[in-house]
Amino acid sequence: MDDRARHLLKSLIEQHISSGHPVGSRQLAKDAGLAISAATVRNVVADLEDAGYVVAPHTSAGRIPTPLGYRFFVDSLIHVTPLSGSFQRMLLQRIGAHLPDAEEVLQATTAMLSELTHLVSFIRVPKRAHQILRHVDFIALRENEVLAIFVTDRGEVENRLLRTESPLSPSVLTQAANFFNASYGGRPLQEVIAQLEEDLLRSRAEMDQILRNAMELGKEMLMADQQGMMVDGELQLLDIPDLADGPRLRELLRTIRQKRELVMLLDGCVQSSSVRLFIGGESGLAPLSDFTLVSAPYHVDGEPVGVIGVLGPLRMPYPEIIPLVDGTARLLGQALSRTSLPSP
Repeated sequence: MDDRARHLLKSLIEQHISSGHPVGSRQLAKDAGLAISAATVRNVVADLEDAGYVVAPHTSAGRIPTPLGYRFFVDSLIHVTPLSGSFQRMLLQRIGAHLPDAEEVLQATTAMLSELTHLVSFIRVPKRAHQILRHVDFIALRENEVLAIFVTDRGEVENRLLRTESPLSPSVLTQAANFFNASYGGRPLQEVIAQLEEDLLRSRAEMDQILRNAMELGKEMLMADQQGMMVDGELQLLDIPDLADGPRLRELLRTIRQKRELVMLLDGCVQSSSVRLFIGGESGLAPLSDFTLVSAPYHVDGEPVGVIGVLGPLRMPYPEIIPLVDGTARLLGQALSRTSLPSP
């Protein structure tokens, strides 16, 4: 792509992001700052359309960017400026660096990111997969309800209310906890989950009910940790005229509520070295095909533990959103390194 085509594509995308409307050749020629005629602009735009970077919606004379156009825009046409020091200090204060509880820090960060971007924000809560299981306790509460408690080698405590098919006496739960601790204590949680999957495949005839109760309770508790995600700002999308109350938006909100597919996508970003974008169909998730997800990993004590980001329309202001997500991820890691990780 030559410099003139690059300049016109950049101008067209910036105008569309700003207005939300298709951009016509006459307006593009006027605003692009090039001494060329509208006819020349039409020819260049036609070439951009043939290459798949822009498209004419319906019968409009103007053009809008395609996901491919946005990808080229992000990769080749914009310069992302890091956040200023003063803005970073403001963000660090707002995400709750003074709070001793990490869950409050995560909640504050999610709310702040949605507020600043006017998009859906999310945080993949840190998983404990590499931590060591110290011990487990099961405590009978009401009928068919058990409070499961596990403690890791980092001193983190997880409490979760579990429902059972039938009431379990305190003595049975004590035996179950003793068995679980003897079998799985002192092992990484990721290894414990994998071993539980394997052990539970054995026939019921090979294990008594106490053993199975311990394994099923432990698995339910530990697997819940794999789905931890905080979301804020879903209603922000209702303020976008071309999305409000449409089938695409309803399908996206359903995916966000169900979390599973989105969590799997985010988990693939934890080891990324920097900001990662999924524009349109790049995520492989059909409900996200008309949206962009911007994500960045965050680190605690030097280890990547989760992902933070935003989800919104294709025509989001990328030069502002990308450094904000990246900077917030870095600051969140700093804040969390001063406290303990939360329950999912």
